[in-house]
Amino acid sequence: MKFVFIDQDYRMNVSGGEKIVAPLMALGEVEHYDDIPCPQNVLLERGRGADVIFIKINQLSNELIDRWTGLRLVQFMGIGYSNYLDVDYCVSKGIEVRGIGEYGSNSVAEYAIAFIMCAARRIAIADRRMKQKIWDTGGLLGAELASSVVGIVGTGAIGGLVAQKLSLLGAEVLACDISPKQELIDTYGIKYADIETLMKESDVVSVHLKHSPDTEKIISGRLLGMMKPGSFFVNIGRAQTVDYAALKELLGSGRIRGAAIDVHYGEPPSDWSLALMDNVIATPHMGYFTEASNTNMLRLSVESVLEFAGSMSENK
Repeated sequence: MKFVFIDQDYRMNVSGGEKIVAPLMALGEVEHYDDIPCPQNVLLERGRGADVIFIKINQLSNELIDRWTGLRLVQFMGIGYSNYLDVDYCVSKGIEVRGIGEYGSNSVAEYAIAFIMCAARRIAIADRRMKQKIWDTGGLLGAELASSVVGIVGTGAIGGLVAQKLSLLGAEVLACDISPKQELIDTYGIKYADIETLMKESDVVSVHLKHSPDTEKIISGRLLGMMKPGSFFVNIGRAQTVDYAALKELLGSGRIRGAAIDVHYGEPPSDWSLALMDNVIATPHMGYFTEASNTNMLRLSVESVLEFAGSMSENK
């Protein structure tokens, strides 16, 4: 069998990558490439002859799927694989698509806390000024989490951890989810509210939603317009859940004081205007990006492929 890590060098940013991948090497040829976004024609060449392709950051077109004859499995190194390829189309071609389970929720939750603090204390703006040799605290008055209301939209594995950590830091936490978590209520004093109440009462809103047809731009311009004047907005889930055009307008007018965005339309985005705003902290989808998270991601992905290879052997 031929296994191709089409956009992941498993030797980098992980602990013991070669050891984790060794069982695949015992089954066949293993290739790996740099983890950067690539044009489809480059991906085409990388994936030629592969039985199994691992993907992490690149989207795969149906044209690519058609031209990779012999492909049997696409293993996404993460959870939301439906955002990266047409799963139904792959299945119609006899190609299985797999993701992995929880691998880095704490890494993402810690990043969200860092985002919230950085936005609330205007750290990024202050840093930019210092790099220009500007000593000026004008407009940098910050907010303390211990006296703030933070709204968490989505209390799944990541959002739930963010709510816990914020509660321990002294923030008053409002949450919104179709399935409230009783443990968050009983142990951490989290209060659940409807989305309109959350948007109106929060000093900071942090979104932790998966993308699906039901959540497409669910954080609409109408909801964003309900936020307190001078509040902050954070999105570390999926860009497609938020109306970024409306967000940009509200940030431009100063109605929303600032934002921190880790997820973008396109990745890399074709429209950089939101990321380039002075009152926006923007990062390249790196909330998960720690050695611990990357190692878990690789291990679980390889285990999934080994399971698939084992089932293929049994069915011969």
